Amino acid sequence: MSTITGAPARPKLDFTVLFARFGTLASLIALLIAFSLARSDVFPTVNNLLNIMSQISILGTMAFGLTVCLVMGLFDLSIAAMATLGGYVATFLLVQYPDSVSVPVAVAASLVTAALIGILNGLIVSYLGISAFIATLATGSIITGAVLGISDSKTIITGIPDGFMAIGQGAIFGVANPILIMLSVGLALWLLLEHTQLGRHLYAIGGSAEASRLSGIAVKRYAPFALAICAGCAGLGGLMAAAVLGAGRPQGVGDGYLLNAFASVFIGASSLRPGKFHILGTLIGVLLIGVINNGLSVMGVPTYWQYIVQGVLLVAALFSAGVLTMRKH
Repeated sequence: MSTITGAPARPKLDFTVLFARFGTLASLIALLIAFSLARSDVFPTVNNLLNIMSQISILGTMAFGLTVCLVMGLFDLSIAAMATLGGYVATFLLVQYPDSVSVPVAVAASLVTAALIGILNGLIVSYLGISAFIATLATGSIITGAVLGISDSKTIITGIPDGFMAIGQGAIFGVANPILIMLSVGLALWLLLEHTQLGRHLYAIGGSAEASRLSGIAVKRYAPFALAICAGCAGLGGLMAAAVLGAGRPQGVGDGYLLNAFASVFIGASSLRPGKFHILGTLIGVLLIGVINNGLSVMGVPTYWQYIVQGVLLVAALFSAGVLTMRKH
């Protein structure tokens, strides 16, 4: 009796790989189901789901921009200060020059200011060889001091036009403007990273800057671009926060978003494409944090548990991504 040899073996189902790729997404779905069953009268309602999206809109906008930096391996610690700057510059111009500065001009001036500072950060990193971690930490400190000095530590609470506050408080077809802004930024950056040569170069540099340089990529030109996007998104997040609150605060606006933004991006790096930063993963990370915060609040759980759970999730996400990386090697 003859036997057939050389037939291709059927691939085995690797549960470790499945866990690494889909564990975070499965956790998000499980949390949605659990909170919906626990508080079926509140959590799964359309109003609450829109509320979750609204709550994460500022965080998501900032985290999307941070993703671009981390794709290149750059850590931007100035995003908290940049968010404060973004909100304060816009409100300051609108209140101080109400007759000559319109809302679009104030918004543009705020975002351009943030982007220019990001470009400066990139030039320092690329051409002076200073670590992005240190450069952006120093820049953030300078921005914080400058805004406090210019504002005399006073919050702007009067004279802000309704047109500006509509950015944070308005809605289109029942969907809050901050949600639409976040999704628009996410879509634009997803297209940039996934479907352009520029995005492919950013990923290549993040994988190996030296190999990218040898392949003909002008590596030094990309850090200013990535940090400008990150700074612009942070400034936009702060501007959205100012519009939501109807106030231009000179300090503390972005502090609550800094760690959560990094947590969202790193949690996202364990989703679908473990070990690789990407916009869709960041969105999953942001949603996970938003669902946890909202769900625990709806159930009356003390706030400190939200921080504990976020920390545990971040460790679990990094562990799952690390497991897959070790399996590959």
